[in-house]
Amino acid sequence: MLKQQGIFRKVTKKNQLMKHLILTCKKAIVLSLFATICQLTYAQVQIPGYQKEILNKFGAGVNLSLYENYWKKADVRLSENVIEKLDIANRIGFKTIRLPVDFDSYLTEGTNKLNSKLLEKLSLVYDYLNSKNMNLIIIYHYGNSYKKADFSKEAIRIADMWSQIVVSFKGKGYNNLFFGLYNEPRVPGEVWAFADEAMMKILRPFDRNRYWMIGSTDYNGIDAFAQLNLILNDKKIIYAFHFYQPYIFTHQGASWDPGKTYLKILPYPYASDEMPVLPAKARGTDMEYNYYHYSESANKDFIISRVLKIYKWSADNGAPVICTEFGAINSIPKKYRDNYINDVASVMRKFGIPALIWDLDQTFSIETNKIVPLQSVSNWVNSFK
Repeated sequence: MLKQQGIFRKVTKKNQLMKHLILTCKKAIVLSLFATICQLTYAQVQIPGYQKEILNKFGAGVNLSLYENYWKKADVRLSENVIEKLDIANRIGFKTIRLPVDFDSYLTEGTNKLNSKLLEKLSLVYDYLNSKNMNLIIIYHYGNSYKKADFSKEAIRIADMWSQIVVSFKGKGYNNLFFGLYNEPRVPGEVWAFADEAMMKILRPFDRNRYWMIGSTDYNGIDAFAQLNLILNDKKIIYAFHFYQPYIFTHQGASWDPGKTYLKILPYPYASDEMPVLPAKARGTDMEYNYYHYSESANKDFIISRVLKIYKWSADNGAPVICTEFGAINSIPKKYRDNYINDVASVMRKFGIPALIWDLDQTFSIETNKIVPLQSVSNWVNSFK
């Protein structure tokens, strides 16, 4: 009897191994076919006229992380020499600056009124960029909508802050000043679908000529973007998304998300002989899953498959799209960052999607010594000249 049980265990284990091998082979075949389809689509991309227009308009852009640095006092942020930073971006060759602003840090105490010093600083930034024939995107940053029980009230409050910006710039810069409604919302899709439209109904009457950028929920993610609805009867909207995939690579070592990012020196593209050892503490966690599936996502085919979703959404809806954030943390070895940025930038360009890298000179810095950027960034910027 014991011998029979032993044989049974061996047979069962063998069957399980066979099933695993079959499933692995099937998965590999499916992935291979999908990659082939993506490559064929990629080779045959036709960029719509409206998309070509904004690609040429925005070119290669960069995020300037400063006025959303909530860990610094608002007065300290406003006192920094922003023109020096803008000048560096200009000399590198960027055509567009995206400026995240934590509106809530600049309110007059006890009110919903924006500090006049912030409005003055934003005007200074715009005037400098305008003098250099560059574009400016101002984006509302660090919202806490996901913490609000009634987001409809919060949407009205945000729109009230925005209305002050809109009025201060009315009649100015319709060709090179753009407003981003809300950075990386995290509320349920149906809530955001109501909120973004509600905010635009409040804001549009203040200025019917300004172009706005609106993204999806789930941190402006691609899967949520596929479910994004157009703002009806408003043709002055550009739809925005962010790209930080694979996250296990782009955010490796990031201190603010230690549960997902503690594994470091992951190579891009994937190379089995360069992979770090998976720590024992990762067993049974998302990290383990992402580690063992890293070969599927750390390559150009994966990037193509993701951006293809945006391209199809744009074509289906006849609406322009823009990637307002992509990048990789600056602690990653330079060769891996260059490989990644080269791939993402080239795929975006192929699909006719303008993109803005995060960021100029902080945690995801693209500089190597103040003025000279990573080689991949130089390649990308120069491709628009």
